[in-house]
Amino acid sequence: MSTPTPGRRAATRPRRRLDVTTLLALALPLVVAAVLAVVRPDTAGVAQHAPRSVALDRLTLACPSALDGKEAAQTELGVTAPAAGSVTVGDTAVEVGADAVTSAPAPNAPTAVTGTGDEAVGLVAALWSTSPATGYDCAPPLADQWFTGVGAGPTHASVLELVNPHPGPAVVDVDVLTDTGPLEVDDLRGITVNGHDSRQIDLSQVVPRDGVMALHAVVARGQVGIAVRDRGERLTGGVSTEDWLPAQAAPATTDLMLGVQPGSGRHTLAIANGGDDQVSASLKLVTADSEFAPADTDPIDVPPHSIVSVVLDEVLGDPVAQDAVGLEVDASGPVTTALRSVVDGDLSILVPGGTVTGETTAIVPAGAKRLILAGADAVGVATVTARDATGASLGEERVSLAPDKAGLYDIPEGAASVEVSPARTGLQGAVLATDGGSAVVRLRELPRTTPVPAVAQSRS
Repeated sequence: MSTPTPGRRAATRPRRRLDVTTLLALALPLVVAAVLAVVRPDTAGVAQHAPRSVALDRLTLACPSALDGKEAAQTELGVTAPAAGSVTVGDTAVEVGADAVTSAPAPNAPTAVTGTGDEAVGLVAALWSTSPATGYDCAPPLADQWFTGVGAGPTHASVLELVNPHPGPAVVDVDVLTDTGPLEVDDLRGITVNGHDSRQIDLSQVVPRDGVMALHAVVARGQVGIAVRDRGERLTGGVSTEDWLPAQAAPATTDLMLGVQPGSGRHTLAIANGGDDQVSASLKLVTADSEFAPADTDPIDVPPHSIVSVVLDEVLGDPVAQDAVGLEVDASGPVTTALRSVVDGDLSILVPGGTVTGETTAIVPAGAKRLILAGADAVGVATVTARDATGASLGEERVSLAPDKAGLYDIPEGAASVEVSPARTGLQGAVLATDGGSAVVRLRELPRTTPVPAVAQSRS
């Protein structure tokens, strides 16, 4: 092998250079492709539009079954609509008169009430029972909702009721929060409800445990109406008291519960925190004259993804609370709440309602009852009209509204429904029935339009 002579460079191959023409030939197609990808001159632009609202022409309300031990004579399903026509209760057609309240047989299983055309706008249905009094407003199915303060133990148990008003199957996932954090329950994941069918799930069978829980129900497919039947039981198994536990649409930093029955008894407040941070909550009592914090009450700390319960026997049993008609929970982060009271053997459960800005209607039972209006965000007024079962007016009254206090209206005993029209402010409201116990039905915003997706249009 020969080696290069010292002082002389070894022979190398000549290097090939790329001239300008070659560089352009390689780079120009890439540049043009990049420009076309951005500009896309041969593709029409797509204009994005928000869904538009059209008049509601169909509405379905979900109603739970009658409570255990409540015979048909003790439970009444009332239906009303602003226009005369026909609505369906389950598989049965029921004729309704304009503004009249029509009674239908109490359901022995979760059922759906459906109105179409003029009967859909303003359709309202409610369950009321006696001995003792209970009440439930049948609301449209929600895709996302919370049930706070449920139980699954020997002395406090709850039953989850689901109804599918449509022909196709629906699927629901339920997350569980406990006082020690989230709890995985396989039986509450992927719950299937067949078309035009219903299911009942006893929580004491699928997740037996002491202490209160919160349920976060999300409909993954289809549409499902969900309700909770809440029971208090003796250890021997005999039912001592039962009521419906309404849903809360979403966590909030201010939860207002109307229809408080102060006095001696067992009052338990449940607060659930589904967020990632610890939350601190404080309490206020609402009366017709003011809103004030109870004395000697400390802030309530709620860890993330958990629920706490606080006994309020002393707070609501104090003489200064005797005029209270509402309980407000103000928290540093969004929470859900429920106040569970047992007074003279009668169970009542209060849950925050939503803000009402337009005319709404509530079906009310016979006997003594009161309308409670609060949560106003400005000084305003609400026009209240009571009607009998035929739809005839029993009188009209204007109730003054202002922040930090409640407006009260004693509903005539013969009234079957009450209309509320707020002006210059939104409000929250509830009907408190006190004939044979205590029962509360919340006012809610009535849907009058429905969103229709916009069809994408090309833009040349």
